[in-house]
Amino acid sequence: MKPAEEEQAFLEEVYRKARLLEFDKREAEKVQRNSRQLDRQRNTKLAGIVLTAVVVFVMIKFEVIDRGLLVLLSLLLIGIGLMVENTEFAWDQESD
Repeated sequence: MKPAEEEQAFLEEVYRKARLLEFDKREAEKVQRNSRQLDRQRNTKLAGIVLTAVVVFVMIKFEVIDRGLLVLLSLLLIGIGLMVENTEFAWDQESD
């Protein structure tokens, strides 16, 4: 192999490795971004569960739960469950 050809082959290998390192860097950034997004989702779910638990506790504490309120509370819990499920689905669509 001529020196010029060897030098060209060496440079091509260096550029290939540089492109590979850049690709790895972009993938690591994507993983970080996805991790933050999953953390936000978990925090949102936890906040919804805690808020619902507090509301139920307060209602039980003040003895205001009767049949009508029990039905309303059940519908509220079903609605919150559907909202969480739809939110997860929307977040899954955004990440694709």
